[in-house]
Amino acid sequence: MARLKRRQILTMLSLAASGLPARLSAQERNAVIEGAKREGRVNFANSASAPNFPQFIQAFTARYPFIDATTGLYSAPAGRVLARVDAELKARALTFDVLHVANLAPYLAMSQRGQLLGYRSPELDAYPPEASDRDQWAIARIVGVIMAYNRNILPSEKAPKAWADMLSPEFKGRKLVIQDSAAGTSFNQMYLLEKRLGADFMRRWGQQEPVIVSTAAQLIDMLVRGEALVGATVDHFRAFDPDAVKAGIVGVYPSEGMPLATAPVAIFKDAPNPNAARLLVDFTLSAEGQTLLNTEIFKVYSMRRGVAPPAGQMPLDQTKPMLPQDLQDYERASRRFPETFDRYFKA
Repeated sequence: MARLKRRQILTMLSLAASGLPARLSAQERNAVIEGAKREGRVNFANSASAPNFPQFIQAFTARYPFIDATTGLYSAPAGRVLARVDAELKARALTFDVLHVANLAPYLAMSQRGQLLGYRSPELDAYPPEASDRDQWAIARIVGVIMAYNRNILPSEKAPKAWADMLSPEFKGRKLVIQDSAAGTSFNQMYLLEKRLGADFMRRWGQQEPVIVSTAAQLIDMLVRGEALVGATVDHFRAFDPDAVKAGIVGVYPSEGMPLATAPVAIFKDAPNPNAARLLVDFTLSAEGQTLLNTEIFKVYSMRRGVAPPAGQMPLDQTKPMLPQDLQDYERASRRFPETFDRYFKA
Protein backbone atom coordinates (compact mmCIF):
# COMPACT_ATOMS: atom_id res chain seq x y z
CA MET A 1 0.00 0.00 0.00
CA ALA A 2 1.36 3.43 -0.90
CA ARG A 3 2.34 5.54 2.05
CA LEU A 4 -0.24 8.22 2.81
CA LYS A 5 0.96 11.79 3.00
CA ARG A 6 0.59 13.60 6.33
CA ARG A 7 -2.01 16.00 4.89
CA GLN A 8 -4.09 13.04 3.66
CA ILE A 9 -3.97 11.39 7.05
CA LEU A 10 -4.99 14.59 8.83
CA THR A 11 -7.82 15.09 6.38
CA MET A 12 -9.07 11.53 6.96
CA LEU A 13 -8.95 12.06 10.70
CA SER A 14 -10.93 15.30 10.44
CA LEU A 15 -13.54 13.57 8.31
CA ALA A 16 -13.85 10.74 10.76
CA ALA A 17 -14.36 13.24 13.56
CA SER A 18 -17.08 15.09 11.68
CA GLY A 19 -18.84 11.95 10.52
CA LEU A 20 -19.21 13.35 7.01
CA PRO A 21 -16.91 13.63 4.00
CA ALA A 22 -15.21 16.99 3.56
CA ARG A 23 -15.64 17.07 -0.23
CA LEU A 24 -19.25 16.30 -1.17
CA SER A 25 -20.41 14.45 -4.26
CA ALA A 26 -23.38 15.75 -6.25
CA GLN A 27 -25.68 13.31 -4.47
CA GLU A 28 -24.34 14.33 -1.07
CA ARG A 29 -24.71 17.99 -1.94
CA ASN A 30 -28.37 17.43 -2.78
CA ALA A 31 -28.68 15.84 0.65
CA VAL A 32 -27.10 18.95 2.19
CA ILE A 33 -29.63 21.19 0.45
CA GLU A 34 -32.50 19.02 1.64
CA GLY A 35 -31.05 19.05 5.15
CA ALA A 36 -30.74 22.84 5.04
CA LYS A 37 -34.39 23.09 4.04
CA ARG A 38 -35.34 21.08 7.13
CA GLU A 39 -33.09 23.22 9.35
CA GLY A 40 -34.46 26.43 7.89
CA ARG A 41 -31.89 28.76 9.44
CA VAL A 42 -28.22 29.46 10.01
CA ASN A 43 -26.67 31.26 13.00
CA PHE A 44 -23.73 33.40 11.95
CA ALA A 45 -21.26 34.96 14.41
CA ASN A 46 -19.03 37.55 12.77
CA SER A 47 -16.98 40.70 13.25
CA ALA A 48 -18.13 42.31 9.99
CA SER A 49 -18.47 45.99 10.85
CA ALA A 50 -19.26 47.49 7.45
CA PRO A 51 -22.64 49.28 7.51
CA ASN A 52 -23.69 47.64 4.24
CA PHE A 53 -22.84 44.09 5.37
CA PRO A 54 -26.59 43.22 5.39
CA GLN A 55 -26.34 43.27 1.58
CA PHE A 56 -24.24 40.13 1.82
CA ILE A 57 -26.84 38.38 3.99
CA GLN A 58 -29.61 39.45 1.61
CA ALA A 59 -27.71 38.01 -1.35
CA PHE A 60 -27.26 34.69 0.48
CA THR A 61 -30.94 34.41 1.34
CA ALA A 62 -31.85 35.33 -2.25
CA ARG A 63 -29.79 32.30 -3.33
CA TYR A 64 -31.30 30.09 -0.58
CA PRO A 65 -34.71 31.59 0.30
CA PHE A 66 -35.53 28.63 2.55
CA ILE A 67 -32.81 29.66 5.04
CA ASP A 68 -33.33 32.38 7.65
CA ALA A 69 -29.91 34.02 8.01
CA THR A 70 -31.11 37.15 9.83
CA THR A 71 -32.59 35.94 13.11
CA GLY A 72 -29.38 34.21 14.17
CA LEU A 73 -27.01 36.91 12.91
CA TYR A 74 -24.62 38.24 15.57
CA SER A 75 -22.18 40.99 14.55
CA ALA A 76 -19.79 42.56 17.07
CA PRO A 77 -16.07 43.36 17.50
CA ALA A 78 -13.95 40.22 17.21
CA GLY A 79 -13.11 40.10 20.92
CA ARG A 80 -16.75 40.24 21.93
CA VAL A 81 -17.73 37.59 19.38
CA LEU A 82 -14.98 35.24 20.55
CA ALA A 83 -15.87 35.78 24.23
CA ARG A 84 -19.48 34.80 23.57
CA VAL A 85 -18.49 31.79 21.47
CA ASP A 86 -16.02 30.66 24.13
CA ALA A 87 -18.68 30.93 26.85
CA GLU A 88 -21.14 28.88 24.81
CA LEU A 89 -18.55 26.23 24.01
CA LYS A 90 -17.56 25.90 27.67
CA ALA A 91 -21.23 25.63 28.68
CA ARG A 92 -21.84 23.06 25.91
CA ALA A 93 -24.70 25.27 24.75
CA LEU A 94 -23.49 26.37 21.33
CA THR A 95 -26.04 28.35 19.33
CA PHE A 96 -23.81 29.37 16.42
CA ASP A 97 -23.09 27.48 13.20
CA VAL A 98 -20.53 29.62 11.39
CA LEU A 99 -17.72 31.87 12.64
CA HIS A 100 -16.12 34.71 10.68
CA VAL A 101 -13.79 37.05 12.56
CA ALA A 102 -10.68 38.94 11.48
CA ASN A 103 -8.23 36.92 13.54
CA LEU A 104 -6.64 33.63 12.45
CA ALA A 105 -5.28 32.62 15.87
CA PRO A 106 -8.58 31.47 17.47
CA TYR A 107 -9.30 29.22 14.50
CA LEU A 108 -5.95 27.50 15.04
CA ALA A 109 -6.73 27.01 18.73
CA MET A 110 -10.26 25.72 18.08
CA SER A 111 -8.96 23.37 15.40
CA GLN A 112 -6.45 21.93 17.86
CA ARG A 113 -9.26 21.40 20.38
CA GLY A 114 -11.41 19.60 17.81
CA GLN A 115 -14.13 22.26 17.83
CA LEU A 116 -14.35 22.84 14.07
CA LEU A 117 -16.14 20.75 11.46
CA GLY A 118 -14.06 19.33 8.64
CA TYR A 119 -15.54 20.64 5.40
CA ARG A 120 -13.86 21.34 2.10
CA SER A 121 -16.07 23.64 0.09
CA PRO A 122 -16.01 22.92 -3.65
CA GLU A 123 -15.34 26.65 -4.06
CA LEU A 124 -11.83 26.11 -2.68
CA ASP A 125 -10.76 24.73 -6.04
CA ALA A 126 -10.45 28.39 -7.08
CA TYR A 127 -8.08 29.21 -4.20
CA PRO A 128 -4.36 28.62 -3.58
CA PRO A 129 -3.46 25.92 -1.02
CA GLU A 130 -2.48 28.46 1.63
CA ALA A 131 -6.06 29.80 1.72
CA SER A 132 -7.20 26.91 3.92
CA ASP A 133 -5.86 24.37 6.37
CA ARG A 134 -6.93 20.72 6.68
CA ASP A 135 -10.49 21.62 5.68
CA GLN A 136 -10.94 23.30 9.07
CA TRP A 137 -11.15 26.91 7.91
CA ALA A 138 -10.77 28.99 4.77
CA ILE A 139 -9.71 32.60 4.32
CA ALA A 140 -12.71 34.71 3.34
CA ARG A 141 -11.23 38.22 3.64
CA ILE A 142 -7.76 39.77 3.61
CA VAL A 143 -6.59 43.07 5.00
CA GLY A 144 -3.10 44.10 3.97
CA VAL A 145 -0.92 46.25 6.24
CA ILE A 146 0.88 49.09 4.49
CA MET A 147 2.20 52.60 5.17
CA ALA A 148 0.55 55.92 4.37
CA TYR A 149 1.32 59.63 4.47
CA ASN A 150 -0.34 62.95 3.71
CA ARG A 151 1.02 64.46 0.49
CA ASN A 152 0.03 67.92 1.80
CA ILE A 153 2.39 67.46 4.75
CA LEU A 154 5.17 65.18 3.50
CA PRO A 155 6.55 65.51 -0.06
CA SER A 156 6.44 62.25 -1.96
CA GLU A 157 10.21 62.23 -2.49
CA LYS A 158 10.68 62.15 1.30
CA ALA A 159 8.02 59.52 1.94
CA PRO A 160 9.16 55.99 2.87
CA LYS A 161 9.13 53.34 0.17
CA ALA A 162 10.17 50.38 2.32
CA TRP A 163 9.62 49.23 5.89
CA ALA A 164 13.32 49.81 6.49
CA ASP A 165 12.83 53.50 5.65
CA MET A 166 10.89 53.94 8.90
CA LEU A 167 14.23 53.76 10.70
CA SER A 168 15.40 57.01 9.10
CA PRO A 169 16.34 59.73 11.64
CA GLU A 170 13.77 62.10 10.10
CA PHE A 171 10.99 59.82 11.39
CA LYS A 172 12.26 59.66 14.98
CA GLY A 173 10.36 61.27 17.83
CA ARG A 174 6.60 60.84 17.40
CA LYS A 175 6.74 61.21 13.61
CA LEU A 176 5.37 57.69 13.02
CA VAL A 177 1.96 56.48 14.21
CA ILE A 178 1.06 52.83 14.82
CA GLN A 179 -1.90 50.86 16.15
CA ASP A 180 -1.61 49.25 19.58
CA SER A 181 -1.38 45.57 20.48
CA ALA A 182 -5.15 45.10 20.56
CA ALA A 183 -5.33 45.49 16.78
CA GLY A 184 -5.22 42.19 14.91
CA THR A 185 -3.56 43.89 11.96
CA SER A 186 -0.76 45.06 14.26
CA PHE A 187 -0.02 41.54 15.41
CA ASN A 188 0.07 40.15 11.90
CA GLN A 189 2.27 42.98 10.65
CA MET A 190 4.75 42.80 13.50
CA TYR A 191 4.91 39.02 13.60
CA LEU A 192 5.63 38.84 9.88
CA LEU A 193 8.09 41.75 9.82
CA GLU A 194 10.02 40.30 12.74
CA LYS A 195 10.28 37.01 10.83
CA ARG A 196 11.36 38.79 7.63
CA LEU A 197 13.53 41.65 8.94
CA GLY A 198 14.58 40.39 12.37
CA ALA A 199 14.33 41.38 16.01
CA ASP A 200 16.93 44.14 15.60
CA PHE A 201 14.68 45.87 13.07
CA MET A 202 11.77 45.71 15.56
CA ARG A 203 13.94 47.09 18.36
CA ARG A 204 15.14 49.99 16.22
CA TRP A 205 11.56 50.68 15.11
CA GLY A 206 10.54 51.00 18.76
CA GLN A 207 13.45 53.38 19.35
CA GLN A 208 11.87 55.72 16.80
CA GLU A 209 9.30 56.54 19.54
CA PRO A 210 6.14 56.19 17.42
CA VAL A 211 2.78 57.51 18.54
CA ILE A 212 0.51 54.62 19.59
CA VAL A 213 -3.25 54.82 18.92
CA SER A 214 -6.13 52.42 19.49
CA THR A 215 -7.78 52.40 16.07
CA ALA A 216 -6.97 52.72 12.39
CA ALA A 217 -9.44 55.60 12.16
CA GLN A 218 -7.41 57.56 14.74
CA LEU A 219 -4.26 56.84 12.77
CA ILE A 220 -5.70 58.24 9.55
CA ASP A 221 -7.09 61.28 11.40
CA MET A 222 -3.61 62.08 12.74
CA LEU A 223 -2.20 61.99 9.21
CA VAL A 224 -4.98 64.19 7.89
CA ARG A 225 -4.37 66.75 10.65
CA GLY A 226 -0.60 66.64 10.16
CA GLU A 227 0.06 65.35 13.69
CA ALA A 228 2.31 62.58 12.37
CA LEU A 229 4.25 62.16 9.13
CA VAL A 230 3.78 58.45 8.42
CA GLY A 231 1.16 55.87 9.33
CA ALA A 232 3.17 52.69 9.86
CA THR A 233 0.36 50.23 10.68
CA VAL A 234 -2.33 51.07 8.13
CA ASP A 235 -5.21 48.76 7.22
CA HIS A 236 -4.60 49.04 3.50
CA PHE A 237 -8.17 49.80 2.40
CA ARG A 238 -8.31 52.88 4.62
CA ALA A 239 -5.58 54.56 2.59
CA PHE A 240 -7.75 54.26 -0.53
CA ASP A 241 -11.01 55.43 1.00
CA PRO A 242 -12.32 58.31 -1.17
CA ASP A 243 -12.49 60.72 1.79
CA ALA A 244 -8.93 59.87 2.83
CA VAL A 245 -7.62 60.30 -0.71
CA LYS A 246 -9.44 63.62 -1.00
CA ALA A 247 -7.74 64.74 2.22
CA GLY A 248 -4.31 63.95 0.72
CA ILE A 249 -3.65 60.44 2.06
CA VAL A 250 -1.37 58.30 -0.10
CA GLY A 251 -0.99 54.56 0.46
CA VAL A 252 2.46 53.00 0.14
CA TYR A 253 3.00 49.32 -0.65
CA PRO A 254 6.41 48.67 0.97
CA SER A 255 9.02 47.12 -1.29
CA GLU A 256 9.79 44.24 1.10
CA GLY A 257 6.18 43.05 0.97
CA MET A 258 2.73 43.50 2.48
CA PRO A 259 1.86 41.57 5.66
CA LEU A 260 -1.62 40.08 5.52
CA ALA A 261 -4.22 39.90 8.28
CA THR A 262 -6.76 37.23 7.44
CA ALA A 263 -10.42 36.70 8.32
CA PRO A 264 -11.29 33.01 7.95
CA VAL A 265 -14.69 31.35 7.89
CA ALA A 266 -15.36 28.01 9.59
CA ILE A 267 -18.17 25.74 10.78
CA PHE A 268 -18.40 24.58 14.37
CA LYS A 269 -18.26 20.82 14.88
CA ASP A 270 -21.40 20.98 17.06
CA ALA A 271 -23.23 23.44 14.79
CA PRO A 272 -27.00 23.09 15.29
CA ASN A 273 -27.56 23.69 11.55
CA PRO A 274 -24.58 22.10 9.81
CA ASN A 275 -26.18 21.79 6.37
CA ALA A 276 -27.23 25.42 6.18
CA ALA A 277 -23.75 26.27 7.50
CA ARG A 278 -22.12 24.48 4.56
CA LEU A 279 -24.22 26.47 2.12
CA LEU A 280 -23.25 29.73 3.84
CA VAL A 281 -19.55 28.84 3.62
CA ASP A 282 -19.95 27.89 -0.04
CA PHE A 283 -21.63 31.20 -0.82
CA THR A 284 -19.03 33.16 1.14
CA LEU A 285 -16.21 31.58 -0.87
CA SER A 286 -18.00 31.77 -4.24
CA ALA A 287 -17.15 34.33 -6.90
CA GLU A 288 -20.39 36.17 -6.17
CA GLY A 289 -19.85 36.12 -2.42
CA GLN A 290 -16.21 37.21 -2.63
CA THR A 291 -16.93 40.03 -5.05
CA LEU A 292 -19.74 41.30 -2.86
CA LEU A 293 -17.99 40.83 0.49
CA ASN A 294 -14.51 41.99 -0.45
CA THR A 295 -14.56 44.14 -3.57
CA GLU A 296 -17.86 45.93 -2.98
CA ILE A 297 -18.53 45.98 0.78
CA PHE A 298 -15.18 45.96 2.58
CA LYS A 299 -12.92 47.15 -0.29
CA VAL A 300 -10.32 44.53 0.60
CA TYR A 301 -8.57 41.62 -1.09
CA SER A 302 -9.82 38.14 -1.91
CA MET A 303 -7.60 35.10 -2.34
CA ARG A 304 -10.01 33.65 -4.88
CA ARG A 305 -8.57 33.63 -8.40
CA GLY A 306 -10.37 35.97 -10.76
CA VAL A 307 -11.74 38.37 -8.13
CA ALA A 308 -10.46 41.83 -9.01
CA PRO A 309 -9.07 44.14 -6.31
CA PRO A 310 -11.09 47.24 -5.43
CA ALA A 311 -10.51 50.30 -7.59
CA GLY A 312 -7.17 52.03 -7.00
CA GLN A 313 -5.55 49.08 -5.21
CA MET A 314 -2.58 47.10 -6.48
CA PRO A 315 -3.35 43.49 -7.51
CA LEU A 316 -2.69 41.20 -4.57
CA ASP A 317 0.02 39.15 -6.26
CA GLN A 318 2.00 42.33 -6.99
CA THR A 319 2.07 43.41 -3.34
CA LYS A 320 4.51 40.62 -2.37
CA PRO A 321 1.95 39.29 0.12
CA MET A 322 3.31 37.92 3.41
CA LEU A 323 1.57 35.09 5.29
CA PRO A 324 2.76 33.05 8.30
CA GLN A 325 4.57 29.85 7.34
CA ASP A 326 4.51 28.06 10.71
CA LEU A 327 0.95 28.18 12.04
CA GLN A 328 1.82 26.64 15.40
CA ASP A 329 4.49 29.28 15.98
CA TYR A 330 2.03 31.96 14.82
CA GLU A 331 -0.62 30.80 17.31
CA ARG A 332 1.88 30.76 20.18
CA ALA A 333 3.14 34.23 19.24
CA SER A 334 -0.41 35.61 19.20
CA ARG A 335 -0.86 34.64 22.86
CA ARG A 336 2.23 36.54 23.97
CA PHE A 337 1.91 39.48 21.58
CA PRO A 338 0.89 42.12 24.17
CA GLU A 339 4.15 41.43 26.04
CA THR A 340 6.12 41.41 22.78
CA PHE A 341 4.57 44.72 21.71
CA ASP A 342 5.38 46.32 25.07
CA ARG A 343 8.97 45.08 24.90
CA TYR A 344 9.55 46.76 21.55
CA PHE A 345 7.41 49.89 21.83
CA LYS A 346 6.93 50.67 25.53
CA ALA A 347 10.24 49.64 27.08
